[in-house]
Amino acid sequence: MRAVIIGAGLGGLLAGAFLAKNGYEVTILEKSPIIGGRFTNLPYKGFQLSTGALHMVPHGEDGPLAYLLKILGAKVEIVNSDPKGKILWNGRIMHYREGWKFLGFKEKAKALKLLAEIKANRLPKGEEALIPADEWIKEKVGDNEFTLKFLESFVGWADSVSLNEIPAIELAKEIKAALMWGGPGLIRGGCKAVIDELSRIITENKGRIITRERAVEVEEGRVIGESGSEYQYDLLISNIGIKETVELVGEEEFPRDFLKEVDKIKPSEGVKFNLAVPGEPRIGNTVVFTPQLSINGFNEPSSLDQSLAKEGYTLIMAHMALKESPKRAIKKGWNDILGVFPDGEPLLAQVYRGNNPVNRTRAGVHVKWPLENIYVVGDGYRPMGGIEVDGIALGVMEVLERIGIGNFKSWKL
Repeated sequence: MRAVIIGAGLGGLLAGAFLAKNGYEVTILEKSPIIGGRFTNLPYKGFQLSTGALHMVPHGEDGPLAYLLKILGAKVEIVNSDPKGKILWNGRIMHYREGWKFLGFKEKAKALKLLAEIKANRLPKGEEALIPADEWIKEKVGDNEFTLKFLESFVGWADSVSLNEIPAIELAKEIKAALMWGGPGLIRGGCKAVIDELSRIITENKGRIITRERAVEVEEGRVIGESGSEYQYDLLISNIGIKETVELVGEEEFPRDFLKEVDKIKPSEGVKFNLAVPGEPRIGNTVVFTPQLSINGFNEPSSLDQSLAKEGYTLIMAHMALKESPKRAIKKGWNDILGVFPDGEPLLAQVYRGNNPVNRTRAGVHVKWPLENIYVVGDGYRPMGGIEVDGIALGVMEVLERIGIGNFKSWKL
C-alpha cells in the first residue's frame, strides 16, 4: 500500500511513522526546506527557540503524544512539570493550589462539584454545551474575578483564544483532559528532538521525506508536485489544514453540508515572546499563568535542558492570544514580560496569524471528515478538548483507527 502525506509537520510525521512501521510505502511531501512545521527548533543568537510551540507538551509524559511516541519506540525524553503550574497574581508567583483561597466558601464548593462532575464524565449537553465558556463558568461557579481571569489565561496559553470564544463543552473537555492526564512537561532537546526521532523512524522503515516539494494538484490516486513529479497513492493524508485540503482536492468531492461547516472554520492567532535572562534558571520546569497581564503565561525550557540557551543565560518563552494589532500586542507583551524579568534581554517576538496561525482551526471546532482514503491530521483537525500538540496526537489516533491501525478508544474525551 502506497501512502502519500502532504506536509511534514508533527501530525504528518506522526501518521507517517505509524504507516511506515505498519508496512506502508510512505512518501511525505514538504514545501519548506525543513521539516517539523511549527514544532521544531529555531537557532537564534545562540539560543534554540522554536518555530511555534514552546518546547512543552500540554500533558507531559502521560498524555496522548507521549503515548504515541512510546508505541513507536521514539527515543524522546519528556519530563513532567513540578508543580503542574504556577500563577502570577498581585505581583507574586504562587503554586496553582493557592488559587483556591481567592474563592468564597460557596464558590469553592460549586467549583469542586463541577470538577467532580467533569471527572465522572457528566459534561454539558445540548444547549448548555454550546454556550460561551465564560457564561457557563459564571452559571456553575459564580462571577468570581480570580476564576474567570485564571481561565482566560489558561485558554489563552493553551488555545490562543478568549474564554468567550469557545463553547462550554470545549472547556469542560480540556479540564477533563487535565484531570485524566495531568499537567505539562518539557522536552529535552526541545521540539526538534521529537521531529528528529519521527524522521528516523520513517526513514528506517523505508519511508521518504521530500522537502521543497509543494503539492499543487490531487487527482484520483496521484499527487502532482510543484516540480512536476507525480506520486501515486492508495492512501492520502493531508497535514496542511481542512480548508487548504478541500481546495487542493476540489470542492466537488465533498458534501454540501460539510462545505458549509468548513466555511465557519476560523484560525486562532497569537504572539510568542523569547527572552534571554542572565544567570541560573528562574522558575524551573513549570508554566506560570498570568491572569492580570496581557500575556497569558510563560515557561522556561532551558530549566530542563541548558543547551537550549546560550551559556550564562536561561530562556523564557511567553505567549499571548492575539486580540489587537500585532504592533500594539508586541509592545504590551514586552512590557509585561520585562516587568517580571527586568534584567531580561528581548530576543524575538514571533507573530502567528494569516497563513501561519497558531492553529488553523480554533479550539472548540471539530468537523467530521467525510472522505475515505483521504484524511486530514494536524492543528486543523484536533478533537474537542485536545490542547496543542496533544490535540494533534488525538487527531492522528482518530485517523489511525479509521484506517485500521491501533485501538485508541480509551483516549477519547
